[in-house]
Amino acid sequence: RYENDTLVELQGINRCPIDGYQHLPLQSLEEATKPIVPFVPDLKKKVAVAKKQCNKSSPTLTLDESAAIYLYTMPIPFFYCLNKSLRAENREELKPWLPFLKLFMTALEKLPSSRTVVWRAISKKITSVVNRDEIQTWWSVNSCSTNGNLLNLYLGKENTIIRIQALHGKDISSFSAFELEYEVVLPPGTRLRANSSAFTIQERLFFLDLEEIPRSSQPHN
Repeated sequence: RYENDTLVELQGINRCPIDGYQHLPLQSLEEATKPIVPFVPDLKKKVAVAKKQCNKSSPTLTLDESAAIYLYTMPIPFFYCLNKSLRAENREELKPWLPFLKLFMTALEKLPSSRTVVWRAISKKITSVVNRDEIQTWWSVNSCSTNGNLLNLYLGKENTIIRIQALHGKDISSFSAFELEYEVVLPPGTRLRANSSAFTIQERLFFLDLEEIPRSSQPHN
């Protein structure tokens, strides 16, 4: 969840705000995931595991909201399929996911926002596509970690490490299937400004410094 192959994957092809889930009724996780059963292998089993293993002691989230976060953090392919649909140019591909998005985004909105430094990785150098002060919008659900050492798992021949000063990150570590990953989620539509162009810090390791733009500074649609 903490690595992408390219920066384009983070930005996605779509340039429109995610819409259509906000006014849907909240459903149980079982009901909310029924439309996406054809797209995610063994989804019913994963939902059952999420309902059984999720954090049931939260004073903030309902059982289904907690289980929705747990399901997102389980091993692929669930989060991969979700983000692929979020980035799709054809918005019809996202429609089956809207009931789950309603449940998942409701859960995230109930959690306090974290002003903290978080980290991601890209498995290629991106020096040619990011300039200082460039603003990007990330349309997928972006998992980051407050533990920079976690990125050692993703380092290869040529990689880019992304440092992000988050303003509205959602710390989901106590609801995750992997609590020790110290996961913070940046919701879809997060806007980021590059503090510098990407630069080399080792022979094959590149670094990109981003900061989240305050929501009051973001344009209204």
